[in-house]
Amino acid sequence: MEKYYSDIEKAFAEDEAYYEQAVLDAAKMILDRPTVKMIFVTGGSCAGKTPTTERLAHYLAEHGRKTELISLDDFYRNPEDAIYNEDGTPDYECPESLDLELLHKCFSALCDGEVAYMPTFDFKKKRRNDQYKAMSLEDEELCIVEGLHALNPEVCGGYIPAEKTFKIYLHTHTEEYEEPRLLRRIVRDYYKRGTTAEETIDMWDNVEEGTRKYIEPYKDSADVVINTYIAYERYVMRNDAIQMLSEVPAESPSRPIADKLLAMITPLPSLPKCKVSDTSFMREFLTKRIG
Repeated sequence: MEKYYSDIEKAFAEDEAYYEQAVLDAAKMILDRPTVKMIFVTGGSCAGKTPTTERLAHYLAEHGRKTELISLDDFYRNPEDAIYNEDGTPDYECPESLDLELLHKCFSALCDGEVAYMPTFDFKKKRRNDQYKAMSLEDEELCIVEGLHALNPEVCGGYIPAEKTFKIYLHTHTEEYEEPRLLRRIVRDYYKRGTTAEETIDMWDNVEEGTRKYIEPYKDSADVVINTYIAYERYVMRNDAIQMLSEVPAESPSRPIADKLLAMITPLPSLPKCKVSDTSFMREFLTKRIG
């Protein structure tokens, strides 16, 4: 901890250096493969798909390569076409929760230099917007696709020539504690989606079951695997996480997991999140640069 008290911004940057270098190395690999048109980025919930996609686009732009960014979330089916679990609840974890026919049509068009008409999903209305956005790729332009099923063959498989694809798998690995992504999601969703810690913990088993079934099996197909765990993250999320976890009712089925997380983070010192750079990877999982 001593390094954080001498020059905290420098220490935070050093903690992120491995991740930053890994993304930069991935960008260089892509630039060395002139046939690549579609880059697919996946990982479990809160592995950092969105900030990594943005970071990758930034590095590619520095080398003169323009990019279009696509979220697989925009291909979710409308409610009347939804896939359901056996208990009658909508299944948002399986690949079929996406409109694969439309997805194949759009991605094939982009790879062939044609215009694709891309959907936009409105999560407040829980359905697609009526207006579709026209998209096409210039000769040197790349497309980055991020989402839970980005490495699934149903999404990036045989209808796109393999030489036109590049695949990135994100994970969070540390010997310090079991699963960093849950703490990230508790803090992020509390602030950005209005979800309580109890609600996040309650759905976590289903989220992780989807990760095991639909995401992890394709890790070995990735061209690059990047560990997105940042050494300081527990310390800057600590105070917010304690507040959120303490709100879980004592009688809640989620309480044992909340207590386990509290036992892990409460003894830790806290570090000010205001010292995290506005351009940091970790901004995805924090509030704005305050406090």
